[in-house]
Amino acid sequence: MFVLYIKHLLPEEITALNVMHKNHPLHLSRSRAHAILLSFKEHSVPMICSIYNVCRQTVSTWFSNWEKNGIDGLVDCQGRGRRGILTEKQQISLVQRVEKSPRSLKSVLAKFEEDLGISVSIDTIKRICKQADLVWKRVRKSLRIKRNQDKFDLATDEIKELIQQHKENELDLCYFDESGFTLEPCVPYAWQQSGETIEIPSSNSKRLNVLGFVNRDCRFDSFVFEGSVNTSVGNYSDPLTIGSLGTATPTR
Repeated sequence: MFVLYIKHLLPEEITALNVMHKNHPLHLSRSRAHAILLSFKEHSVPMICSIYNVCRQTVSTWFSNWEKNGIDGLVDCQGRGRRGILTEKQQISLVQRVEKSPRSLKSVLAKFEEDLGISVSIDTIKRICKQADLVWKRVRKSLRIKRNQDKFDLATDEIKELIQQHKENELDLCYFDESGFTLEPCVPYAWQQSGETIEIPSSNSKRLNVLGFVNRDCRFDSFVFEGSVNTSVGNYSDPLTIGSLGTATPTR
């Protein structure tokens, strides 16, 4: 049966459809609810087809399911769609392999196919990893393995004491860091035509070091420094004294 319009909706049905259209977790169910509401407002089937880029038969099926089953007819039953290639146990095993070798999905994929004889795509692995709350992000450098925990705890306590003295206006506590800039660009990776090479203009230049100081009240002072930045420079608690060590230009 080809349904042209949804002609009758009760107030409670309109409310339920609006809630589904705005809040249902599945896009397809939201689209179906919206289509019913549009039809009730006398939008034509071709117009709804154009909005959701579907055929007339699909829209008619939505309408028929609504007429037969109401709001339940707009939700897919469990078990529909293509079954997954991997079982739940295999997915858990795959995630564990990725956690052991997090930087190379291709090696994980090759070993997984070798052990189980199951061929899956990189996109499938990525989807399973996301479902397991894994994310692709930059790896952080760390010296934690070389840390002397007793000295670290002592330093942590000293920092807490300094923060407390700053709160009591006994001193102005600043944090310091430096960075440098030159005209020599970094060399990134890029997709390039075989036999061709993308070139980045490069020029020799002096390195400009920027020293930054920020205190607990978010006051920031920065200086451009044309000399080497070493421990003697960084140990000064007052950034205004840096000028006596070399050529420094305040950037404020």
